[in-house]
Amino acid sequence: MTNSQLLFIAIALISVLAQIQAFTTPVAFRSTHIQPPSRLYQNTIHKVPDDDDTSIPFLDPTSNGFIECYADSIAIVDGIEYTIGNPCDTSVSLCYFDKGDNLVPIDLDDPMMDKIFPLCASIVEDEFGEELVLERTPQTLTLVGELEEEDDEEEDDEDDEDDDVSDEEEEVEILLSFEEEDVEYVLVRLLDPVLLVGKASEDENQHKCILLSEDEADKIMPALEKMFLEYQEEIDSKSS
Repeated sequence: MTNSQLLFIAIALISVLAQIQAFTTPVAFRSTHIQPPSRLYQNTIHKVPDDDDTSIPFLDPTSNGFIECYADSIAIVDGIEYTIGNPCDTSVSLCYFDKGDNLVPIDLDDPMMDKIFPLCASIVEDEFGEELVLERTPQTLTLVGELEEEDDEEEDDEDDEDDDVSDEEEEVEILLSFEEEDVEYVLVRLLDPVLLVGKASEDENQHKCILLSEDEADKIMPALEKMFLEYQEEIDSKSS
């Protein structure tokens, strides 16, 4: 599962996460012996209060890089705690236009990123000085600093243009563009929320999360998605 796929799955779940307060799915005991109730035998998820602005480093164990996130929700699956967080800084993506004039994102692990990222980071520095810094953070690039928000009139115009965008296409805002070897590259802000999943660190003295490996993501993301969907069905049934 690639970083782009992880982001797509995470973004697809945001509408459910916004409603979550608490949800529990009991898991049947396999042993025939009577055992006391334990959280290890429950899958739970709860929403973190909106006013909790504590930043948590999500560490990439393969590169030792990290990305600061605010906790959105905390889930416990098979006794393991996972934090679902959104980046503290602005999530951005480097893209290019192909021959069909389609906007194609560059994956973080693509060799093209090694070549284009330094160029873009230099352009950001020239354009914005110390106000903005482009960071090559794990799972999504981030732009550190305050971006100016668009006024309501411009947003309304863009909303009208976005009516023709399919549900599978991600909404973006182009921040800057440049050419390299006759190819046009753009840095875009991701307008859809970006969610990352990390498991609790074994170091109790440090409050941090460890980003999932591809194998771990393949195992845990379907379980999380199932929990979200079951919760959504319960919400829908109560409101009908």
